[in-house]
Amino acid sequence: MSRIRFRRLAIAGVTLAAALGAGGTAQATPVDCAGGAEQLEQQFREIEAKKGYDAAVKWWDGAWRKYHDRCVI
Repeated sequence: MSRIRFRRLAIAGVTLAAALGAGGTAQATPVDCAGGAEQLEQQFREIEAKKGYDAAVKWWDGAWRKYHDRCVI
């Protein structure tokens, strides 16, 4: 077997393993979406009261993206 063919097969194998591994972990944890937006807003208000508006907005950006990806789409 030539080196180029071996290298291509090795890259294909690693890519396949990574794709299968990533897909399996994405579905491993169940997500409870009931009342999620209200909970996010409540957490935002708590962070805002403790750390300020700027910190709450920074937290909101990541939290909303996670909620949207898990529960809305």
